[in-house]
Amino acid sequence: MTISIMVLALFCINFLITFGLLTKQIIQIVENKTSVYVDLTPETTPDQAKNLVSQLNKISAVKEASFVEPEQALEEFLKRHSTDPLIKEAVLSLTANPLKGSILIKVNKIADFPALLNDLSKPEFGKYLEINDQDFLEVKNLINQISQYTIQIKKIALGISLLFIIIAIIVVFNTIQVGIYTHKDEIGIMKLVGATNSFVRSPFLIEGIICSIVSLIVIILVTYPLFHALQPKLDGFLQEYSVNLVSLLNHNFFTIFGAQFLVAAVITFLSSLLAVRRYLKV
Repeated sequence: MTISIMVLALFCINFLITFGLLTKQIIQIVENKTSVYVDLTPETTPDQAKNLVSQLNKISAVKEASFVEPEQALEEFLKRHSTDPLIKEAVLSLTANPLKGSILIKVNKIADFPALLNDLSKPEFGKYLEINDQDFLEVKNLINQISQYTIQIKKIALGISLLFIIIAIIVVFNTIQVGIYTHKDEIGIMKLVGATNSFVRSPFLIEGIICSIVSLIVIILVTYPLFHALQPKLDGFLQEYSVNLVSLLNHNFFTIFGAQFLVAAVITFLSSLLAVRRYLKV
C-alpha cells in the first residue's frame, strides 16, 4: 500500500515536471519555426528589396530576413488567405502576379514581435512594406494560448500531486507505526542486549528510504512504455510541433527522476522520523 501510494504521488510529480519541459520545448520549436511574410509594395524595386533585407538583418529582434521571389510570395499569400475565398478568387482572376515579392522575417523570440512591428512601421520601412498586423497577432496569440493552457494544467497537476503527497505521508506514518507495534518484542530484546537508540530506530528509517527507491524504479519502468504508447497521439495533436517524449525523458533523466527521488525520500524519511519519535520510546 505504501509503495502504491508513493507511485501515484511520484506519477503526478512526473507528469508535472515532464509537462513543464514538454511545453518549454514546444514553445522553442514554435519560435524556431515561426516566421512572418511581409509583402513588398508595388513600387519597390529589386535593388530596394535587397537593401531592405540588409537593413532588417541589422535589427536586434530579427534572427533572419530574406527576400522571397514573386512566384513563391504569391503561393505563400494564397496559403495565408486560404480561408478567405474572395481574396483567393480575386488574385486568381488576375492575368499577372500582383506581388513584387515579400520579405521572410524570423525573430529570436516571439516576445520581440511587438518591437519589430514598431520598427517596420517607421517611414524608412513603411513605404516599402505592406504590413499586416494580423499575421503578427496570430503568432502572438498562439504562444499566449500555449502558455495559458500550460498554467491551467500545471495548477491541476500540482493540486493532485499535493493531495497524493499528503496521502503518502499519512500512509508511511501509519506503516511505520504498525511496524513498531509488530516488532515491539524484538525492540525490547535489542534494548536488553545493549542496542543504542539510533540502532533501534535506523531500520524503520531505512525502510522508508527503500520504499522510495522501489517506488522510483516502478515509475521508471512504467513511464517509458507509457510515453512510447502516447507518442503517436502527441504527434497527431501537435503535428509539426511534436516532440519525442522518450528523447525528452532521456535528455532530462536525472532532472526528472532525481527530483522525484528527492521528493519521495523527503516524504518517507520525515514520515518515518515522525512515527519513530512518537511511537518508539527508547
